[in-house]
Amino acid sequence: MDWLFFYYCWAGVHWHGGNLETLTGGRWRSWKMLATDIAIAIPFWLLWEGTAYGMLDLLGPSAARSASDLLPRSLPEVLVWMLVCITAGFTEEIQTRGYLQQQLHAITGSIVAAVLLQGFVFGLQHSYQGWKHVIVISALGILYGVLAAWRRNLRANMIAHAWSDVWEGWLKQILFR
Repeated sequence: MDWLFFYYCWAGVHWHGGNLETLTGGRWRSWKMLATDIAIAIPFWLLWEGTAYGMLDLLGPSAARSASDLLPRSLPEVLVWMLVCITAGFTEEIQTRGYLQQQLHAITGSIVAAVLLQGFVFGLQHSYQGWKHVIVISALGILYGVLAAWRRNLRANMIAHAWSDVWEGWLKQILFR
């Protein structure tokens, strides 16, 4: 589904004369640009992680069914999980921050409204995780929106998003069993 939504966003922008760069804000043109985005993504991820834990602590335990059965256990599952995480980091950022946030900014005339609204939509996209997680993920989506608005590109967002999915879904369980 992520790839279908990505295609919808890309096709709409392409139909109006844009391209992938229109959605992402550009690609890395040097190793220095890559290093800068990594240097921004790391502390952003720490802020993201702290926000997630703080909000989950504030909201209390969730009654939603655990997703632990979905977590990878074998090497092939881990490799597929990594591919899914990279896919989510790329496609969800383009859909939500690259396309939706830009559209909402154009409609409302306010970057603040656009960041807030796309964050709520991002949270609702994760409603299968239960309402408490929708609230947390909305807040995290707002953080991603602020980063995209500040940077005017999605490169650091994509790095942080893919890494957070790898961390939350697999690596954290390996390191902190």
